[in-house]
Amino acid sequence: MQNIKRLEKENFVFVNDEIVIKDESLKNESIGYYKDAWLRFKKNKASVVAMYIIGVILLLTLVGPYFRQYKLPEEDGGLALYFQYLPNKIPGLENLGIFDGSKTISGINPDYYELLPEGIVLEVIEENDPTNPGTMVLEVDYYRYHRYIYAYGTNLVDGERGVRTITISKANYEKALDRNAVISLVNVNGNDYRVQLDIYRYAFDQDVDDVYFWFGTTATGHDLFTMLWMGSRISLLLALLVTIINITIGVTIGSIVGYYGSTLDIVFERIVDIISNIPFMVILTLMLLRYGSGFGVIIFAFVFAGWISSYSTSRIQVYRYKNREYVLAARSYGASDRRIITKHILPNAMGTLITSFSLSLPSFIFAESTYSYLGIINYPGVQSVGRLLADGQQVMQHHFHLLLYPAIYLSLLMLSFNLFSNGLRDAFNPSLRGVDE
Repeated sequence: MQNIKRLEKENFVFVNDEIVIKDESLKNESIGYYKDAWLRFKKNKASVVAMYIIGVILLLTLVGPYFRQYKLPEEDGGLALYFQYLPNKIPGLENLGIFDGSKTISGINPDYYELLPEGIVLEVIEENDPTNPGTMVLEVDYYRYHRYIYAYGTNLVDGERGVRTITISKANYEKALDRNAVISLVNVNGNDYRVQLDIYRYAFDQDVDDVYFWFGTTATGHDLFTMLWMGSRISLLLALLVTIINITIGVTIGSIVGYYGSTLDIVFERIVDIISNIPFMVILTLMLLRYGSGFGVIIFAFVFAGWISSYSTSRIQVYRYKNREYVLAARSYGASDRRIITKHILPNAMGTLITSFSLSLPSFIFAESTYSYLGIINYPGVQSVGRLLADGQQVMQHHFHLLLYPAIYLSLLMLSFNLFSNGLRDAFNPSLRGVDE
């Protein structure tokens, strides 16, 4: 038998005889799913910047049309047409030599150049234009030059500057007098007054140097800044409506089909195959030809097959979660199918659905702008951003600003939405939860 060695009690010594050891509390607070997603989203700097850009665009879409402090009168034969193609002019920046309303003009008669008042010509670029001999190329303050040619014209009369007149009503003549806009009264014919006007004072009750068009004016003489944000309202509002409708229809049908499966799933999959194989252009063209370009027609055309993406996503998510233990437990407690779908399955798929929603918005905006640009979609009484792009392309050689600003807006919007959506997709990815990047 093995010898057993006995240890005496006095040989044992307590190391921490006077120190009380307690369990330490957890220092890290518990993090829920959505908070964890937000923390991971904030780490994606590009997505955060994109989120702020989208916020600024949405704010300008709401308040941008109200920035303009004047409205061009539509009476007198449409006075707005007198202000077409003005270059952009921004207060403050004009003093830096940029966005100052300057423009290069050619074909100026040297004798007419001598008659131009001081302050109009900024620089003589060509004293003899090689493409049009005998004329000059000038860089001018186009707002002042524009006011001048609408009062005197560009033709000489016996070596003198001519007089350009506008016929207005008696009431508008009184308004012009109050605004100190009458240069001379040519004649009166009944209730019609033929006058030579300072059109800036007449239209805006402001001197020409106090009138600013931040993005310039369009072919119809309207403020491009205002038109851009009005068009943005149409694009974003339709994008929001169409996406919400598509998500609602797709999630509802996808949840039911995914939950019950079997024959219902087979039938709906065949229906989806048929609808998805009908070309969208055919649907849109037929609807427009039959019912016109109303907003309801556009929404229906984009919803007709647009819900399929949300349907497929939600169907897959329901298939993924419907046999989990907590779902089986809820079913064993007698929970209804509706409660199981809405309370136990869809909340777990919410991250994927939110990502799908955010990705659907830029897709619609791009599609709508494309069809507007091509002239397939024309909204009654409203110019969309795509239409502004098409109009700007036609005159881009001489009025590049009409193409530049809508293109910058659409590029920023699309890029921001895609970066923002990518950030949401990564943030809501369950496999990345709790992972430090």
